[in-house]
Amino acid sequence: MAAVPKATLYTFDGSVWASAPRLALVEKGYASTDLDLKIVDLLKGENFDPSFLRINSKGTVPALVVPLLETTSAEVDTKFRAITDTKLILEFLDKSRSQNTLAANADSAAAPAPILAPATIEGKALSDELIALVHEPSVDPNFLLLGIRSEAELQKAKQGLPGTFVANRHAALVAHQKALENSASTTAFDGSTNPKSSAVHENLKKWYADKISSQALLTGAYVGGDKDAVAQLVKLTNDAWQNVAKCIEKLETKLTGPYALGDQISLADLHIVPWLARIAAVAQGVKPASDPIASIDAVIAEYNVKVGQKAFSERPSFQAVYGSGLH
Repeated sequence: MAAVPKATLYTFDGSVWASAPRLALVEKGYASTDLDLKIVDLLKGENFDPSFLRINSKGTVPALVVPLLETTSAEVDTKFRAITDTKLILEFLDKSRSQNTLAANADSAAAPAPILAPATIEGKALSDELIALVHEPSVDPNFLLLGIRSEAELQKAKQGLPGTFVANRHAALVAHQKALENSASTTAFDGSTNPKSSAVHENLKKWYADKISSQALLTGAYVGGDKDAVAQLVKLTNDAWQNVAKCIEKLETKLTGPYALGDQISLADLHIVPWLARIAAVAQGVKPASDPIASIDAVIAEYNVKVGQKAFSERPSFQAVYGSGLH
């Protein structure tokens, strides 16, 4: 018998947004056999490999590849689609666990899963607002991990994970770009010569060039030692922390209980918790000069995100994702 097609979640343990669906899998009661997990090592730049870009053209995790239900019978070839937006992935996981649509052999006798989507129009509006807050580009948790608040902080960052991440990412991009440039302009990266493949080849070349350009500031500061890049990165980082303080202040005014929407966990929590966990992991006592709240650390502790606190940090999902430390 042919293997029953299953969904595949592409993830990485240190990714802030890939942590959201990992929390959801536990909260919804998915079994380890319901879908496959594939690690994309961001520290090695595996997300820039052409094979992964065919799955997610953004080159980011999480990515959830799911079989189309109407093609899971033995009579037809299974077709798949990729979901690459974190919010849409969580919504899909929330619905699929209840509707048994994630895999063709989903156990219809499984215990009912909690519904994480808000049940009211008002609740959905608040949930969408909270999710949008932590996904604002101005408070990007990935930038905060790599940002520096001073030139002295850069020297420490270079020796740690941020320096490794920036250097490896740049090296991977350059390597893929050179591989494409060294191949014939009319020949695709996979060796074929048809016009469609040649177009893919050219699109990949542009993708790598654009990505390298978009990373120029970080590369200049960490790899090139560009003083102007360092100064600009310091300013942008301090501005970002100001935005974080304002964002947390907004969250404080809108959270209605121990969880985002009250007494029950919801989809909003699965976005807010990874964001706050990353903030807590890199804050190190950050207190911007015009911080509208007493302390970022204090707010995070109050929201029970730090390991050792109550509420969410005691949930099995939190322990599964953050038990070995915040990231």
